[in-house]
Amino acid sequence: MQITQEQVDALELWIEDRKSAYLAKGFALAGAAGVEKLAALNSESQLSEADREKSLSEIKAELDLAEEFHKNARQILFAGRQGG
Repeated sequence: MQITQEQVDALELWIEDRKSAYLAKGFALAGAAGVEKLAALNSESQLSEADREKSLSEIKAELDLAEEFHKNARQILFAGRQGG
């Protein structure tokens, strides 16, 4: 399979999506736990239905996976450019 720069760049959208979900879920949990300064963020309305059902650790695992996969795809792309 050939990997293109466009594909590797598109993976960054996946990372940003998981990062946004992770932050939204974390702030919502903190707001729900009574952190007064975060009470206004006590909403999961920014999350997809699927992300609302996931735990914070599940979303973090997805973020870690997305970052690792991006790193690996980038290495494969660069190796291919160098004939490896």
